[in-house]
Amino acid sequence: MCATTAVICEFNPIHPGHRHLISVAKAGGDALLCVMSGHFTERAEPALYDKYVRAKAAILCGADLVVELPYPWSASGAEEFARGGCGIAGALGADSLTFGSESGDLSLLMRAADFRSSADFAEKMRRIETERRGGGSASLYEAVLAGEGIALGGGNDRLGVEYIRAGREAGIREFRPVRRMTGVLSSSEIRRVFRERGADEALGLAAEEAQALFREAGFCPAERYDELLFAHARLYLAGGNDLLRYAVKAARMSTDAAEFTARLPTKKYTAARMRRELLFSLLGAGSTGESPAFTVLLAANERGREILAGARRPGSVPVLVKPADTAPLDERAKRQYALNNRADELWAYLTGQEAGAFMKAGPYIET
Repeated sequence: MCATTAVICEFNPIHPGHRHLISVAKAGGDALLCVMSGHFTERAEPALYDKYVRAKAAILCGADLVVELPYPWSASGAEEFARGGCGIAGALGADSLTFGSESGDLSLLMRAADFRSSADFAEKMRRIETERRGGGSASLYEAVLAGEGIALGGGNDRLGVEYIRAGREAGIREFRPVRRMTGVLSSSEIRRVFRERGADEALGLAAEEAQALFREAGFCPAERYDELLFAHARLYLAGGNDLLRYAVKAARMSTDAAEFTARLPTKKYTAARMRRELLFSLLGAGSTGESPAFTVLLAANERGREILAGARRPGSVPVLVKPADTAPLDERAKRQYALNNRADELWAYLTGQEAGAFMKAGPYIET
């Protein structure tokens, strides 16, 4: 059995930079396991295309096996997102973790991960939060690292630090940062083109192997999601934390979803952090505080099926294919699956599909 490297991803949509990452990950002959976000992503937004379409696109671009990072980990902040993805990757036998990085500097990222896990970091974060009340967590985080002479290159480096920390906990010992390609639009930039200039122009920026697939698939309109969050905040009854109370106030001061969305970010909290709080409230999700107890098979080729066969051992996570596979799960896994199913139902609602649409869907198996 060959070694397996894992990539934790969204592929929303998959583009040439992702295809480059896949090529580098497999360059040494490793099989590639992708732990991919389901229908909601780290910025607490609905994925542009459904999880089975995006998983098939990954196989077309060279991945061997794609399993789901379920909600709420898929829509959590960097620490929980990484913990969920690395937990699944480690449980399925990944030997290494490959990830995109602005710096591509493993020694820098390892040093940052060591400091990030220390009591010294926690104490300095508490101190700076007291001194700079109202500052955003990202800027405070960067200031504390800068005090140690650590300058990360951007969001992918910050996520890479969390991958290293969570990967160690999951038993992964080798980490492979890959410098991001320049001159290639990111997924978020492609989605902006999609909204502003339409699908034809945006999908021409996706990975070539996946363009025909995306053109035939239905997509999720971001505007409908914004309307739903606006309505949820406007009609929210009472209680909740400070973020929810602020969102309720912003909704009641707004006359439409666009105005509400513009009001959401604060000096301290990003729009993604505010959306996450609203989405968690809407779906009834609390803080995770635990690792995923299941995953869902989204796509595989022959080599991916070999990874699955080798992963069926004590300590692995159940890999579900259909709803009937939940029968032997313990109560924790069944509770998690029910929450992930609510996220699927929300995506189906946003895209005008019937209830239970994804209970009937199945993985793409390349033969």
